Amino acid sequence: MSRGPDEEPEVTVTEPSVVPLGSARVIPADQAPTRVRIARLITARDHGSRLLLGASWSDPGERTNTWSFEPDDAAIGADDHHYGEVDEFYYVVSGRFRLTWQRGEGTDEVSGAAEFGPDDAVHLPPGWRYQLENVGAEPGFFIYGMTPTPH
Repeated sequence: MSRGPDEEPEVTVTEPSVVPLGSARVIPADQAPTRVRIARLITARDHGSRLLLGASWSDPGERTNTWSFEPDDAAIGADDHHYGEVDEFYYVVSGRFRLTWQRGEGTDEVSGAAEFGPDDAVHLPPGWRYQLENVGAEPGFFIYGMTPTPH
């Protein structure tokens, strides 16, 4: 039986997994969906998980494109990324970041902003559009997770 383009691959996992960060392929900023370096550690395809777990690195001044967790986002730009309705979290290991968010048609209007750094946990709920910038003087590194796994 063939699957449609939107269907998840069938994966059966029978044992827990350990994924060393050093074993994950780092996706360069110019190829990553958020335009900063990332590595995907736990995925639906490789682990049968409903959670996507990854790591992200950014240099001082580096900024992501905009990404959306809105159900249907007609205002998202061509270079931006739409994930659909997912929750995302960060746990910051190093660096200082500024997150901005907005919702609705006004893509240039900032609804809110927050700065955070090492040992901070951040929750990004569905229904918003986000952008992240490394505003610190040192490279930034954080672990992120998304659930359910975006398509």
